Amino acid sequence: MSATFRSRQIQVNQVVFDQVDLFQNDFFSRVPGLLVTDMVLTVFFNNTSVSWPLVDGTSVTDSQVVSGFVYWTELPNHAYGLRFLPNSLGHWNVSLTYTAGQQIVTVDYDVVNLPLTVDSGLTANFCS
Repeated sequence: MSATFRSRQIQVNQVVFDQVDLFQNDFFSRVPGLLVTDMVLTVFFNNTSVSWPLVDGTSVTDSQVVSGFVYWTELPNHAYGLRFLPNSLGHWNVSLTYTAGQQIVTVDYDVVNLPLTVDSGLTANFCS
């Protein structure tokens, strides 16, 4: 069995985009054609299990993504795209298990409320 772990910081109430790579036995070629029924999803929020189902996101636009679901879409390169909308500040953990291929991909997200910044442009100071 192989496992992949990643972590990143994201903004609350914004769609998260991530990519999952699942490989054939040669550990090089991606597995094409996986459906949501081929995967086992577990989602934790602050170390408490939440029951967000994995759903087919093929016909779901980014503006249609809502909290409470994790959207799964096969990408043209045979990797898989994940989208979800974390609705609370804290630590989120999304774990996908592909049991037939004995692989687990786990991604951690620190969901924060990042300050909005405005680029003020070039600032120059001259000392006299």
